[in-house]
Amino acid sequence: MNAIQIDGRRVAYTEVSPAHPRATVLFLAWLGGSRLGWQQVVDEIGQAYRALSPDHRDTGDSEKVEDAYTLPDLADDAAAFLRALGSGPVFVVGLSMGGMVAQQLALRHPELVCGLVLVSTTPGGAASTPATERGREALFLSAEIEAGQRARQALALMAADGLVERDPAAFDMAEHNARIHPQSAESYKRQFRSIRSHDTSADLAQIEVPTLILHGETDDLIPLPNAQRLVDGIPGARLKIYPQTGHMPQIERRSEFLRHVRGFLDEQLEASK
Repeated sequence: MNAIQIDGRRVAYTEVSPAHPRATVLFLAWLGGSRLGWQQVVDEIGQAYRALSPDHRDTGDSEKVEDAYTLPDLADDAAAFLRALGSGPVFVVGLSMGGMVAQQLALRHPELVCGLVLVSTTPGGAASTPATERGREALFLSAEIEAGQRARQALALMAADGLVERDPAAFDMAEHNARIHPQSAESYKRQFRSIRSHDTSADLAQIEVPTLILHGETDDLIPLPNAQRLVDGIPGARLKIYPQTGHMPQIERRSEFLRHVRGFLDEQLEASK
């Protein structure tokens, strides 16, 4: 773990990088998650790129807070983090809530962003397609359940059917990460409230960087029509749909996910030459 002080608060982060990285990639975590959820992806992308994955405020090993905050606040945190490390512009990969923060970062600090990979996310707003009953069940699991077991149950509900049989190790990893970074009920509520006010739908046309949107066909938390709204709103955005895949394609379709992220990064660097 690395840590840095930003505005008087500790921000913990993981960094994986070769001696001469091709570019920098920032990975932003989802509701209830920490930087550990990105670790396998960061390890892979970090073979050629400088891969950075911070804990949002109030999560993981970053500073705990008690005051309410918004997703624009988290985007400003990410911007301050990048500036403190002397990084930018960077590629930003964000999943779910992390994808919402990524949109806010590109809108509020465009000079720091050179490309976006938006995974299982939404622009929010009144036109959103809401979570299914199964998705809502994943969101509102009882806080009384032990953290590791709650992570297992959440992954089973978020992923498409059959993942536990195909990849039991993914559930062991989710349990392990949750026990290292158990999130308090109060922290979860603060994150959830920040998501509820998210709405970039009127501003998407202002995002001018290359954007790849990755989404599972059977996502119950953020159903697929939300991804189409991103494609329709962001100029030149491209959409890749994973069949029979839920909310966590970086786990459910790990090899394909890595291939698509690497391909996008390599393509953008080649185009910039």
